[in-house]
Amino acid sequence: MSYTGFGVYQPPPPPRKPNRAPLWVALGVVGVLAAGGAVALVAAGSGDEPAAPSSSSPEAPPWQVVEDPRSGVVYELPPDWESQGGGASGRIALGSSYVSRPFECQGRNMIQAQAVAGSLVEDDPGQVGTELVNRLAASGYTVDGAPPTIGDPRVEGDGDRVVVSVEVTPEAANACFAPKARITAVALRNGGEVAVFALNVAEGGPHVAEGPSEDDVERILGSVRLP
Repeated sequence: MSYTGFGVYQPPPPPRKPNRAPLWVALGVVGVLAAGGAVALVAAGSGDEPAAPSSSSPEAPPWQVVEDPRSGVVYELPPDWESQGGGASGRIALGSSYVSRPFECQGRNMIQAQAVAGSLVEDDPGQVGTELVNRLAASGYTVDGAPPTIGDPRVEGDGDRVVVSVEVTPEAANACFAPKARITAVALRNGGEVAVFALNVAEGGPHVAEGPSEDDVERILGSVRLP
């Protein structure tokens, strides 16, 4: 099967989880639930007495601030996203890669979203952003040799900051895959280089809750900046 998830590279498993299989970006369609049971978090009381109810909802953990070691671009991610190291996508050297909370479907370790960042010696942010989203779409959503349908890039901004996004529709279906995806790149001029961040999100399907919400996506993309 030629589908390779995000399609940039297959990073080695993190040292703390030596037996983890490669992660696949989920394109889940109807009717399949992730394997494994729910985990309940409870507050412990003293002795055998039940814990007193809290007068206010627990404070959400802070988002993590990531500084890409290759380009210096800074961005923010939900606290439960995991680092997967660096790599490359064509001409673009990637210094950091993070994935949303992994889950299992039909024996595969999968994810619903991934964020990467890196840089390229180039003076056109729009060109770099378009190159990255098209490459990630073509390689990341080819299933059983069938390339996806990639929409025309939508380009916003000019000068030093450009945002490029594409819609991706895989041509092959699988019970673990979603019907579509969106890849968005934020490209920033940084001296003689372009620093670029890309967010790949599989949209829809039974595993959509494992990925970022629309508000999360907006916050992640809005956080991308140079220090």
